[in-house]
Amino acid sequence: MNIMRAILAASCAVTAVAGAANAVELTAASWVGPSHPTIRAGYNFYFPAVAEATGGAVTFKLISGGALMSGKETLTGLGDGIADASVLALTYNPAQLPASQLVSELAMLSGESLAVAAAVTEFTLLECAPCIAEFSEQNVVYTGSYATAPYALISKDKIESPADLEGKRVRTPGGAWDRWVAESGGTVVHTSSSEMYEAIDKGIIDVAMQPGAALKSFSLWDVADHITLADLGVYNSGPFLAFNKDAWSELSVENRRVLLDQLPEALVATTEAYLSMNDEALSETADHGVTVTEKPESLQTWVTEFNDQDLSAVIEKAESVYGIDGAEALVQAYSETLQKWTDRLDSGMSRDDLVSAMKTEIFDRIDAAAYGI
Repeated sequence: MNIMRAILAASCAVTAVAGAANAVELTAASWVGPSHPTIRAGYNFYFPAVAEATGGAVTFKLISGGALMSGKETLTGLGDGIADASVLALTYNPAQLPASQLVSELAMLSGESLAVAAAVTEFTLLECAPCIAEFSEQNVVYTGSYATAPYALISKDKIESPADLEGKRVRTPGGAWDRWVAESGGTVVHTSSSEMYEAIDKGIIDVAMQPGAALKSFSLWDVADHITLADLGVYNSGPFLAFNKDAWSELSVENRRVLLDQLPEALVATTEAYLSMNDEALSETADHGVTVTEKPESLQTWVTEFNDQDLSAVIEKAESVYGIDGAEALVQAYSETLQKWTDRLDSGMSRDDLVSAMKTEIFDRIDAAAYGI
């Protein structure tokens, strides 16, 4: 009996060693800090969920705050294997990812953040073969996107009509917002988010286009007196966690399946965190002397008119500047997908139903044995 116990114990020890030897720790990089929604709500759910679902076979080591790569360096660094996984900001890489950039050019189409996150994810994974191909050319595997809270106009002076933007210097996130400001008679200024406070304070810019959460997270309510809420869209070009293709390929099919299965909850949680931060800041505006103007009719009408005319500009730019074949069909596909998810959420779809629908309708359709290989 003692011999049998010894044999069993030895067998268990060998199995444990083999399991440990097969375990993989993936290095995830981010240029933002631990309080950022992608980390606080997204990674803090996703990493433990993956570890649990794989029985510890896949774990993550997070290096945040830009210690490995800055935002602009991340796409190239991820492809080179500096990290195994990372958040991305596609607006930094229009030349390398022109087809994927289309969604950022259409950012003003919707301010429904959860619908945008679902639509961009479905469009990129299932409807945009050129998008997946160009990620692959960068040695990167795309796996899904989050969306921010809606953008707003934060300023010293009240903005409630296109005329109020004439002659104003406006800090924008780029893309469609640049064209909208220019068409409104304003001047586009590109500064980093960390520079907005000083830029408003010193009069370098008159308006900052940012979600309302920036009033609190960047203390803009100390230098601005007004915020105008309108249908200005959301930032939609943030792949939540893209992978180095070599690291992805080395994982087992079963573990790649787990990575995909846990993404819907993480994408929704990250987007919800943005919305929660936004609501919290807006609820405190009165305490800081900031006046909130909600969807002034003149500005809303102008946004709608701009979007109607801007679609042709997006298509022309995609074809002439970036050489994308079939740009019109891709724009149509994204627009229809966005409308589908918007309609479903507007009709009362719960967040849990959204997570479930994203899993069954998007991620379950991906072949873990073949995708990204």
